[in-house]
Amino acid sequence: MAENKRVCCQPERGLVLRDVTLTAGSTCVLRDASLTVPLSGITLLSGRNGAGKSTLLRAMLGLIPLQAGEILTHGLPPTQARQHIGYMPQSVTDAALLLPAVSHVRAAVDGVRWGLPLRLRARREEADRLLALTGAASFAHRPLGLLSGGERQRVGLAQALAGSPDLLLLDEPLAALDQAGQERTVRLLRDLTERLGIGIVLTSHETEALSGAVTRGVQLADGGLHVRV
Repeated sequence: MAENKRVCCQPERGLVLRDVTLTAGSTCVLRDASLTVPLSGITLLSGRNGAGKSTLLRAMLGLIPLQAGEILTHGLPPTQARQHIGYMPQSVTDAALLLPAVSHVRAAVDGVRWGLPLRLRARREEADRLLALTGAASFAHRPLGLLSGGERQRVGLAQALAGSPDLLLLDEPLAALDQAGQERTVRLLRDLTERLGIGIVLTSHETEALSGAVTRGVQLADGGLHVRV
């Protein structure tokens, strides 16, 4: 009996939205919506412009409060689950464009460590590893503002991977890329899920470029989340 109790009380694995109501200003993004996403493969979060896809990603991080319900990763609320989640926003500030790409990744490596910062050598080695993992090592010392869109995305992915998260939340990672750049980015994302055993939830309007790479699709519409496998 005790063994059964331990099993039934184990936290649900993956990303779980349970009875979530979420608003952005006067817009209702979700109303009593529930969803479970395994932390594997690539999940495409689609929806019309203004539907609230970016808002939902930020709510998954705990940056935007819910009106009702809960969002859990590995059974933990967003503020406690951030160590398991990497995030890449759509854009960076103008000031950030002046810094070398490697500086952004080193800052991300340092930022995910609670307590004392990593020693300089260890931080450099980890940043170099992440930049190599995403194919960004060759331009790591150039200012971010001088990189192409595809190169910036690789740097952003290296930042998001700091701390070895189980889940990446990527906001429009294919935006402003030409077809070749989109194809390279999609190959990289698929490779990361397979090599690292992580899950990716991304927003994108470039559904054709993602064809064949997406494990599951979730459409945000009319206050609900509609799964397409």
